Amino acid sequence: MKRQACRAACAVLVMLLAACSSQPVRDTEAEPAPNTPPPVDPMVQAMTAQLAALPDTTVGTAVADFYGARDDRPAWFGPDRAPRAAIKSLLDALSRADRQGLIAADYGYDRLAERIETLDAAPGPLQPADLAKLDIRLSRAFVAYAVDLHRGRIEPGRDLRPRWYEDLPPGDYAGALARATDDGNVDDALAELRPPHAGYTLLVKALADYRAIVDDGGWPMLADGPLLESGMRDARVPALRRRLHVTGDLPPDSPAGDTVDDGVPRLERLDDKPPVDLTSRRYDQQLAAAVRHFQRRHGLAVDGRVGPSTRAALNVPAERRAHQIELNLERWRWLPGDLGDRYVMVNIPEYRLRAYDDGQAVLEMNVVVGKSYDDRATPVFSDRMRYVIFRPFWNIPHGIAVDEILPKARADAGYLDRRQYQIVRAFGPNAEPLAATPANLDRVESGQLHMRQAAGPHNALGLVKFMFPNEYAVYLHDSPSEQLFSRTQRDFSHGCVRVADPAALAGFVLAGRPEWDAARIDKALHEGGRERVNLAEPLPVYLIYWTAFVNDDGVQFRNDLYNHDPQLERAMQRSHRTSRWQDAG
Repeated sequence: MKRQACRAACAVLVMLLAACSSQPVRDTEAEPAPNTPPPVDPMVQAMTAQLAALPDTTVGTAVADFYGARDDRPAWFGPDRAPRAAIKSLLDALSRADRQGLIAADYGYDRLAERIETLDAAPGPLQPADLAKLDIRLSRAFVAYAVDLHRGRIEPGRDLRPRWYEDLPPGDYAGALARATDDGNVDDALAELRPPHAGYTLLVKALADYRAIVDDGGWPMLADGPLLESGMRDARVPALRRRLHVTGDLPPDSPAGDTVDDGVPRLERLDDKPPVDLTSRRYDQQLAAAVRHFQRRHGLAVDGRVGPSTRAALNVPAERRAHQIELNLERWRWLPGDLGDRYVMVNIPEYRLRAYDDGQAVLEMNVVVGKSYDDRATPVFSDRMRYVIFRPFWNIPHGIAVDEILPKARADAGYLDRRQYQIVRAFGPNAEPLAATPANLDRVESGQLHMRQAAGPHNALGLVKFMFPNEYAVYLHDSPSEQLFSRTQRDFSHGCVRVADPAALAGFVLAGRPEWDAARIDKALHEGGRERVNLAEPLPVYLIYWTAFVNDDGVQFRNDLYNHDPQLERAMQRSHRTSRWQDAG
């Protein structure tokens, strides 16, 4: 509001100065009065008046700052009011916004392109007021697109956006606009604001591939029927072959009877490849290998057979897969540009943890995440891991104690002892256990007392937990239920993330403490009592939610475990309807 008031005052001052300068001079021979104001440029006057009306938003502020640095002079038109080449570069960039999963109409592209096209047929240069309006519209379009590229279409502070451990640094949108207009290279100025991560770039390429499939007519649907597996002949097999051929799971140079690589790594456009036999009704080993590759790319049980789950994934339309990629490009734009030199990342729908060092994944493992019901979902956020606790107690949340443990303890007097649950007055490593009397059980239910589980291999947290203190009380930890890590769908926890290889993860996070080698970590896991070890320096941990991504095995899709995709889709539709770009004609 202060900026708007200042702009308005400046506009009034400019008009007053203009009025003063237009008064007739009484004596042309006399020396000019020392306080006579200089003549006012009508172009600057028009620009200042238009800028005063800008909204006090991210886009409006950046545009106002940009013009303030250039004394309110036009940027997209020269001193002779002729359009500069940068305008074409801007329109070209806006026309390609869909390649980033964005919408050109959100930035007024059609109206701007139409308006610029009419300039060639105009009888003369634009009047100052019209030129000022158009120049500012072009700048607003650039900044609106730059903001969406840099930080996403969903406004910060919305529940859908994760809470990172540090606020994202503000973008220098005014500086980017200055670079775009100074040298006319709009693409370079925008590229500086796009997510710098390879995962984003790969997903942009995947979007182009899947849109090309959509333009070619998509892929065939596989009809219902009995299980398909090797050795069968079935009328549906040709459709299955065509379906897998479109996405590169059935390689183009592997007709029926030839050897198929079971690890085809990518989606490929197939226009220049040799033809493949798509008419055979025989479900051979090569087709089974292609099905296994498809199953890996979609997080399904990998058995080379087409049952209900695999058929459902095969029949998701290409348009829907392309849109799923668009949603996940938006999620990439929410991430910090700098994730850190070393960090841990968990992709919740993938049930997978990766530890990165200097941008490379040096450790991967399966994880178990929160259940998709009863408010047990693992939250999407980040924080910094600060310490590790070997052989921890499990301080049981009150809700779990009341809902899951107390009913069994009241029905079975020996239940708490067998599970090594303890009643304590307060959580702490030195708390003394109390007797499991009916009265004390009642006091646990009322919240006067608490319940924990003693350390050891039976403990629900396993032998180690990795702490990054946060508002959700979520952390990474070991688990005695090792059989769960081999499941295809692994949402079994109360919200924390269970890791399949805690010793390897401990080695990664304690790499800055050379005295903590593999032997000492193993001893801390299996011998002695509770031990806390601080990390050499805080380590970023990101719990993310990608249902579409790209890795060495190709374009990956995962089930929307917590139903976040429809929520994001609705939010982006609202963002489109109430775009920050307001087409003023």
